[in-house]
Amino acid sequence: MVKNYAVFGLALALMVALSFPALSVGAPSVSPSVLKPGETGVITMTITNTPSSTSTSASTSALQSVQVYFAAVEGIQFTVQSPVVVGTVSSGASIPVSIPFKVLPTAKGGTVGVPLYVSEKDSPELKTVVAVIAISNPAVITISSDKQTLLSTDRVLLTIKNDGGKAERATLSIPSGSGFSLIGSSQIYIGTIAGTLSVEVPIDASGASSGLNQVPFQFSYQQEGGEQANVTKYLAFSVKKESEELVFSQISKVIASQDNTLQLSVKNNGKPLSNFRIFWEDDELKAKESNQVKLGELPAGAVAQATFLVRADAAPGVRDAKLRLVWSEGGVEKEETVSVPIVVTSDADAAIYIDAKPAPIIAGGEHTLSVLVSNIGSYKILNVEVELADSPAFQVLNAQKSQYIGGLEADDFSTVQYKVRFNKVASGSYPLLVKVRYKDQSGVWVSKDYPLQINVRSPEEVSPANGTGILLPAAVLAVLALGAGYWYFRMRREKGKASAESGRGR
Repeated sequence: MVKNYAVFGLALALMVALSFPALSVGAPSVSPSVLKPGETGVITMTITNTPSSTSTSASTSALQSVQVYFAAVEGIQFTVQSPVVVGTVSSGASIPVSIPFKVLPTAKGGTVGVPLYVSEKDSPELKTVVAVIAISNPAVITISSDKQTLLSTDRVLLTIKNDGGKAERATLSIPSGSGFSLIGSSQIYIGTIAGTLSVEVPIDASGASSGLNQVPFQFSYQQEGGEQANVTKYLAFSVKKESEELVFSQISKVIASQDNTLQLSVKNNGKPLSNFRIFWEDDELKAKESNQVKLGELPAGAVAQATFLVRADAAPGVRDAKLRLVWSEGGVEKEETVSVPIVVTSDADAAIYIDAKPAPIIAGGEHTLSVLVSNIGSYKILNVEVELADSPAFQVLNAQKSQYIGGLEADDFSTVQYKVRFNKVASGSYPLLVKVRYKDQSGVWVSKDYPLQINVRSPEEVSPANGTGILLPAAVLAVLALGAGYWYFRMRREKGKASAESGRGR
């Protein structure tokens, strides 16, 4: 009897197990597959009520109160609250669940695992799956140097800036075959590149040709997330070798689109030279009046100066000027053509014009001053800012005294307005200072002050009570009076003529 009860109970338990709902959670996916800091994505997963293989959908219960839980993860911000309520899942049904998120700007590169916990009413157990979010935060490296000219062996202070993710275990090298190499080592260990840092780099330029060269700097580093990366950055240098017998240095400034008196320093590091002459033969920096300078005797170790009048039709920047050298050595005349780096400075300049509304300017009144800035140089200027300085004659009512214009092409202009209240000053001329700041074509920041004068008149001078004030109305009245008299006289004349003709008719 007891045995029969046991068999009956086992059969009943088996029937219940066969009809109990089975919760199934599919592997989550992330879209897009790779994200950068600041981007948004979605985690998608599918929840299924899987019937038993020995039961029918009619005999399998529905999943009740299904929910998806998740917790905060470093670098990830979920844009929905936990839990996400799925609700009831019928037998055999599948319901997709989406969980939107944002990768924070502070997130590091690599992979982030997001645990997801799925619960349902009739089961104390949680189904757990992990969504893997791939974050890409590559390093963004730029470089600059403290000098533009390299000798045969030289040292440059390289400034390295990283505007992206950290670059760790970084090394610096110069690839072979470029004509340049590091002195004393095959590479320089930098460590972590984050933000801005400076590294002194010893360079051997003896294998490079004289003149303008592109020097390759290769960086190898480990990105956030562990992947290895290699990137090569190039900087332009003018190579001036110490082994050359003659070393030229620019002394005076050369301004674009102008005639310039160019002074060059010439040092003889070799043998004594006789009847030494320099011929200027550049096409963009053209010599005027004379293209020849005679220096005569140039002993070993001596320094001399050569002066040329040149027209700078070249764009701002570093220009390799072509020179032909002629001299006598041991009774034999020799010549050689060399390139000398010449820095051409922009002729950028601005002109300032002031207009006032209403006009004239009256002491104690409020006026709008229009400040017109015109680019009178030959090349574009960038990031133009205008500032109206304090004056003893007025107060600036604008929230900011500095206003941004932007870029101005050559012969272009732009205007900014200032609301000002003039003080109760005496009639006369008063100083007005306009400050302008911009970046020229060669990348150099320029700040200039433009002192101007403005005329201020007292209220009495423009009042109708004075002679000037009533002259115009009186003249207008006189014209009106003359017009009225002429009209009256003509009307009477026409009327009399008409009466006379009527009398003759009778």
